[in-house]
Amino acid sequence: MRSWFGKMRQQKLKGFTLIESLVLLFIFAITALAFSETYTVGTRMIIESKNRLGATALANQKMEIIRSIDYATIGTTTGIPAGDIPEYETISVNTVNYQVHTFVQYADDVFDGQLGSTPTDAIPNDYKRVRVAVSWGAGGDDQTVSIFANISPEGVETSSGGGVLSINILSIVDGGAVALAGATVHIVNSSAGINITTATDATGNITLPGTPAGQQNYALTISKSGYYGTQTYPPYPTSNYNPVDEHASVVAGVVNPKTMWMNQYADITIRSQDPFTSAVPDISFHMTGGKKLGTDPDTSASVYEYDQILSTNASGIKDIPDQSDGQYTLSESDARYQFYKLNPSGITYDVFDAPAGQTTTVDMILLDTQIGSLKVIVTNAGDGSPVAGATAHLTSSALGYYATTVTDQYGFAYFPQTLPELVVGTYDLTVSAAGFADNNSTVDVNGGLITKAVNLNP
Repeated sequence: MRSWFGKMRQQKLKGFTLIESLVLLFIFAITALAFSETYTVGTRMIIESKNRLGATALANQKMEIIRSIDYATIGTTTGIPAGDIPEYETISVNTVNYQVHTFVQYADDVFDGQLGSTPTDAIPNDYKRVRVAVSWGAGGDDQTVSIFANISPEGVETSSGGGVLSINILSIVDGGAVALAGATVHIVNSSAGINITTATDATGNITLPGTPAGQQNYALTISKSGYYGTQTYPPYPTSNYNPVDEHASVVAGVVNPKTMWMNQYADITIRSQDPFTSAVPDISFHMTGGKKLGTDPDTSASVYEYDQILSTNASGIKDIPDQSDGQYTLSESDARYQFYKLNPSGITYDVFDAPAGQTTTVDMILLDTQIGSLKVIVTNAGDGSPVAGATAHLTSSALGYYATTVTDQYGFAYFPQTLPELVVGTYDLTVSAAGFADNNSTVDVNGGLITKAVNLNP
């Protein structure tokens, strides 16, 4: 008996020891994982610190080389001013590839006046401002080192000729205009051999004294993360429309301002629905609008950047992210359905506004042409304008149907207001509105969509 109890006690002790082993193994695994994560993060930080030190040393070395060369040759090979320095270089240091971007521009210092201001400065190229940016990896703000220097000419400053190209980038925020700092600006003038990239300052401006004169041949491309990009276009007829933003011109001896607008992305969601708020799947539709590029030279009609044929999915939804803000026009092309209007109410029944920095959800209301239904369009017989708030009565004593609704801002009314569909038969329609004579008519419903135009006499 004692032997049996002894064996049981030993088995219990063995079981307890196994649980302890599992707990210890779990704790060890957690500790090892935490150590591994700490080691990985620490290693990454050490590598990034070494890369940053290497980038800083490379930037300083590059700047010292620039300081040592002749003042007349300080400039990039395709820049303003032109010189011997490449704008972009790739330099490998200790197996790390660094991207070096050198930007040089003339500075018109306020100390001795500025061109176009009082007192005016006849020679706006007072000295050269140099920026050297060295990046590695993905090249974001956390993987870029930038240094700056102002380099003055030896002796008396001399005119470099040309004019001053002043680029201003603005954005709409809360209904007002604000300067857009940090926007990337790419400037190309192929005839003058200019191809440079720089960024707007805190005032949303880039000023380039000494820019060679040219007539509408400075192409600008503007971009910034989170914003819908913009650019200039050649004048008509090189462009097949009259552009809103034509290529910039520079006249020698004067300041040549160029102002452009760039707003945050607008996200758009289109939902295809019937008048009873049920989704209508797989609807093809045409959407145009957004950023206005210009006007047609023959008709003066607006030319928009966005012009696409799209389709909602099986849930009746189409997401259209990262678009320009502005007005968009919708139309559908499904044979079974007829476009009715937008919800919420648009600028017109088929036009809606997509504000910058927001997500706009629009319901495209479609009428099923294959069910018994009635669309009423009420207008003013005097001028053809829609009559909103008119009362529409649709009745049939024989069918026991009595319904009343009110026209919307477009003068539209629809029956039935809820399913089931209208049964086949003849209905009496009475439309009345304040300031107008009543209109009485009959409508024959035949199992499909009927459209009835009603003109009210004042």
